[in-house]
Amino acid sequence: MQQIQDLKQRSLFENVRVADFLIEKDRLFAEVTLSNEEINLYNKVYEHITLDAPTPDLVIYLQAPIEILKERIIKRGNINEQYLTIEYLQKLNDAYSRFFLDYKSAPLLIINAADINLESNEKDYEELITMIMSNPKGKNFVNPQPSII
Repeated sequence: MQQIQDLKQRSLFENVRVADFLIEKDRLFAEVTLSNEEINLYNKVYEHITLDAPTPDLVIYLQAPIEILKERIIKRGNINEQYLTIEYLQKLNDAYSRFFLDYKSAPLLIINAADINLESNEKDYEELITMIMSNPKGKNFVNPQPSII
């Protein structure tokens, strides 16, 4: 709820916002993590929270195989992520794939991020910026060429 309020408040003062936040993403984590009883309670709260959530101008979904995701999690070194199991990551990855298959709320870039390195390869980063600035419409699947690091 606080993230939604922050986004709405900032939109009054900023023309461009980039956020690693989509309210529906929160629900995906809940569905993978919570018990049936907990998800029922979550759903009651979720409906009230999402009434006034802003709609993004563009959503970017970076996809990669589980093994690559696990490598990147380890490399990132976030202590809270180090204990995520392959099984949990697979469930989450499947939930994301199902969700974005029918996503129509905003333009969508689905990018195969297995062979790109946005963190340390300037060319990969610039290509992503170019895709974003092209003002994509609808659902777009992007399979970039492997980067050379």
